Amino acid sequence: MTSAAPVEPTNGLANGTPKIAPKTAIVLAGHGSHITAATAGVVWNQVDILRKIGVADEVTAAFWKESPSFHEVLKTLSATDITIVPMFTAHGYFTQMVIPAEMGLHGALTMRDGRTIRYTRTLGDHPHIADIVQAHVRQAIGEASADQVAVAILGHSTKRNPESRKATEAQVAHVQAAGLASEVIALFLDDTPGIEQVYELTSAPIIVAVPYFLAPGSHATIDVPARLGLPVGTTRGDIQGRTVIYTAPVGEDALITQMILDLAREAGSPLHEARSGGSPWQGFPMVGRAELWQAVRAAKTLTFGQLELTPFEVHPLLTVSANSALDSSTPGQCLPTPGALRKHVRSEPLRPLATSDDLLNGWYSAVNSPDQLHAIVETVYPGLVADWAAAAQNTFVTNSLETVAARQSGMYRELAALTPTQRAEVVDRVCGHCVRHPSWFDGQVGARPCAEPCNVWLSTALSLLENTDESLSPVSSVETEQP
Repeated sequence: MTSAAPVEPTNGLANGTPKIAPKTAIVLAGHGSHITAATAGVVWNQVDILRKIGVADEVTAAFWKESPSFHEVLKTLSATDITIVPMFTAHGYFTQMVIPAEMGLHGALTMRDGRTIRYTRTLGDHPHIADIVQAHVRQAIGEASADQVAVAILGHSTKRNPESRKATEAQVAHVQAAGLASEVIALFLDDTPGIEQVYELTSAPIIVAVPYFLAPGSHATIDVPARLGLPVGTTRGDIQGRTVIYTAPVGEDALITQMILDLAREAGSPLHEARSGGSPWQGFPMVGRAELWQAVRAAKTLTFGQLELTPFEVHPLLTVSANSALDSSTPGQCLPTPGALRKHVRSEPLRPLATSDDLLNGWYSAVNSPDQLHAIVETVYPGLVADWAAAAQNTFVTNSLETVAARQSGMYRELAALTPTQRAEVVDRVCGHCVRHPSWFDGQVGARPCAEPCNVWLSTALSLLENTDESLSPVSSVETEQP
């Protein structure tokens, strides 16, 4: 992979004029999930690493299924040079259609509102991804000879976009060239040939199945093993007289961080030099940070959603959850890092709607600086501070359901047909259990406004529109990879 030209020093003079470095940001764009925290967790882990090594002034994530959303994330950033890295193993429907439509991108480089927005290639386009796949195959094969092994590279793909299968097929070619197995084939979760066809399309006694997915999410841990005939949670089995070895997905490898940096540099991003010893609380989106600190200083104790903020500590309101065994006199567990805090409030159990009104209590995070106060709130409620600040400054803008539906290229597009009664029902079921106010629905901004229906709202509304037998709930029980 070729790298971009070195960035010029920013503290010297160019033709007698001081050269000022642009404020930079990196956004890792992932899928997210309503079922498992692992899908977004792989992306957030990389965000934590990039923040700590200080390669950009602001680093965050954006998701299709979770918050902050693709469409809303850019308004949380103060940077004028933003690099978006799609955290996908294939360049297809999401990277070619959904992300550009949601983020208003016009190719690899978008100039808008005084900003330079760079859009990189996917992780699947980086040559190191082949190294990861082959390392998984070699580890699984062990001492077995190549003529005893068939390798199946298992991708998602979609018939909506024929490009999406090419990345999986490229990995087949790499494994074949390496001579690791007598048979190497590509199989797909949502395309042909299907994953269950591995037994008729191969004959070797050992099958190594490599899930070509970034995260150990619901597809890699539930859907794909089921199609192979493996019990959930197992990585090895004897099926139809064959030994099946199921490897880990590719996104948790140590090479991923370097791949992200390579893709960003290739796109021309003026990254800072990586450093060690940085704070895990640095590098968060900055919009609203100063206003939040001023409000907390003035109020001494500020209630923000289900959080109580002071200049020294952030903790949940002690009455917010019946799930904690701690009484009001117990300070609870100190959560000292963004990762620990995110895991506690978002993952155990999974809360796909970060602003839902079921925040667990029994924890606190110490505040050592104005930046850390904001970072704690941003970890619990991604993107909310920016909207709160915009509301206070009378600059908050909403998008109607019709506007959101018009951006879609898939099944959510039909949601514009919801009747007023149906819309109100979904608002009650979803927004009625959220600390944000549905400003997009009733026009009332409020202190913690919501600019547009979120993916949880859209998924719930789609279930209603399709007249499913499921009870209407804030999150549909059916996960889909396509919008």
